Amino acid sequence: MNFDLENPYIEFESNDIPYSLYEIYGVNKIKELSRQLRTFLNYKAATIQYRFCLKNITCLERKNELFKETKKSFETVASKFIKLLVKIKGTGVSYEAELKRLTGRFFLTEDKNSHSLLVDLRDITKKLFIYIHALSEQEIYLDPKLLKIITILAQDTCIVYKIINEWASEFYDELRVNYLQLHSELSIIIPEVEKVNIGTEKKLEEGLKEW
Repeated sequence: MNFDLENPYIEFESNDIPYSLYEIYGVNKIKELSRQLRTFLNYKAATIQYRFCLKNITCLERKNELFKETKKSFETVASKFIKLLVKIKGTGVSYEAELKRLTGRFFLTEDKNSHSLLVDLRDITKKLFIYIHALSEQEIYLDPKLLKIITILAQDTCIVYKIINEWASEFYDELRVNYLQLHSELSIIIPEVEKVNIGTEKKLEEGLKEW
């Protein structure tokens, strides 16, 4: 039986599921994967937009209030996500290895502490994906530094989903590789800022280095 955070204690055969519920469950899965693919393509398009955008103050400072609000919410959730991954990692080699151990431990022993951590991680990762998608449908190319940060965080969210959603592990692993390649492309066309930065973006960058 696959690890299932939604219903970890009950095992049943697929034949026991009413067709209508099975159909809804399947459709929702397909919609989620489609949204994830659209999100990535949006970031790919944003990279192209930035590449050909005139690098002047007028272009890169044309951010509306909706973008600023979405960015603020994203940064809050991203900070919680990073702190949770650091907590899960502990003194382990990597948070990915520890996350795999936790899922296995929970499945074998029904460990409540592991369950609590995994549920928190699932919920915060879902929220983070929502804001990553929301920003992808706005003018994210106007904030190239945030664009690069998102391509890093997207890789980690894909790793988390790959582990806790075994049914889509290959999809999220491939999506992670795509975000990795996109980040490499952005690293070439978006130069590093030499001056010391302050604020939430700086904290996110520091947090990303903790693992």
